[in-house]
Amino acid sequence: MVAAPLVRYLLDHGYGLTVTSLVLEDAVKLVGDDPHGTALRLEMSDEKTLSALVESHDLVISLVPYSYHPLVANHCLEKCTNLVTASYVSDEMKAFDAAARDHDLIFLNEIGLDPGIDHMSAMRIIDDVHARGGKIRHFRSFCGGLPAPEANDNPFGYKFSWAPRGVLLASRNGARYWRDNHVVEVSPERLFRDMRLLQVPGVGDFEAYPNRDSLEYKDIYGLGDEVRSVFRGTLRYIGWCNSLFHYVKMGLLDTEQRNSKDMTYADFMRDMLGAGLDEDLRVVSAERMGQSPDCLPPWNLHWLGMFSSRPIGHDSISPLDALGEIMLEKLAYQPGERDMVVLFHEFKAWFEEDGHYERLTSSLVDFGVRYGDSSMSRTVSLPAAIAARLILEGKITKRGVLRPVFSEIYNPVLDELGNLNIVCSEEQTSY
Repeated sequence: MVAAPLVRYLLDHGYGLTVTSLVLEDAVKLVGDDPHGTALRLEMSDEKTLSALVESHDLVISLVPYSYHPLVANHCLEKCTNLVTASYVSDEMKAFDAAARDHDLIFLNEIGLDPGIDHMSAMRIIDDVHARGGKIRHFRSFCGGLPAPEANDNPFGYKFSWAPRGVLLASRNGARYWRDNHVVEVSPERLFRDMRLLQVPGVGDFEAYPNRDSLEYKDIYGLGDEVRSVFRGTLRYIGWCNSLFHYVKMGLLDTEQRNSKDMTYADFMRDMLGAGLDEDLRVVSAERMGQSPDCLPPWNLHWLGMFSSRPIGHDSISPLDALGEIMLEKLAYQPGERDMVVLFHEFKAWFEEDGHYERLTSSLVDFGVRYGDSSMSRTVSLPAAIAARLILEGKITKRGVLRPVFSEIYNPVLDELGNLNIVCSEEQTSY
């Protein structure tokens, strides 16, 4: 769902590119009729073929599910092949750092949108503040992939530009952040209650809730003890957090398999809620949530079809996957609809020499192309494509397991993104 702009970028720059997929037709469609492109079917369990492919290429771009990245990295290490991913650096990936440096290899991760453009646009401001003798006191960062306003036509205010399972799994996470020099811990069941409103100039108001562990970015961004607050959040249209909070509360995001043989969605929900055959499922679910049946969370389940006579079609399924499958259909982009990416950073910096503060912001608002590339696909895959080109041209000197937090990476990538009309706008106010 995100690879097409990357494939075109590298083929347009004259690179020979092999695209693999579980579905050969998908790879063929991505490559098109370009003579420099090859399409292959590949299963990650076929390590013999995977190893041969890694050995025969100068660089691997891994856009497979993140759990497979260590497998790919291990083959890249064995065959001395550089690696690029758009995923977070896991503990398993971190473990490759010393060996990658010993083999003079680059394993560049987190080079997508979030993580990726968020890191690079933040570090450009942070490094500039430090170069001018300032200190970052407070840092807040927010990012969201959403329907464009004209495509925001469902009660969730959301549509999927990637697999819903990943979105729902992320909704089960807890979070941590740094606020006024102390740690704030957010338990998974309270994630969507730790929500604040954010007004993004020119776009409107959004809900923002914490994204994973913000504390580690004190060190990743080189902020150390100077910073008093660090918060990274996810953006959604207003209403999403209230619904997801109650779905977590009632167990709809549980991953344990339940019997669903010959069941409809109504049967499944009735079994899960312990409701009688004569009870209204919207009323029962509202009672479990402590809500009125006419409030948004139970109404949204009704609108999705979670109380309908539609067959589930599996002998067993988890509540999360049952919800995700029906969401994928009801919250899908229709042909010609645009998505929207919103990224917003806010900094408060202190300059002791002349005793003034600066408020600095960086914002990116990008829209998909009607009947063309989604904004999500462009903002995730083009940074990876540009970074791959920089590596192949020998323009990145650092080695090991990397993030794009160094100027030799973020400056050329952000500059090239600007040439592709993906621009972070910066503003500064002194006081």
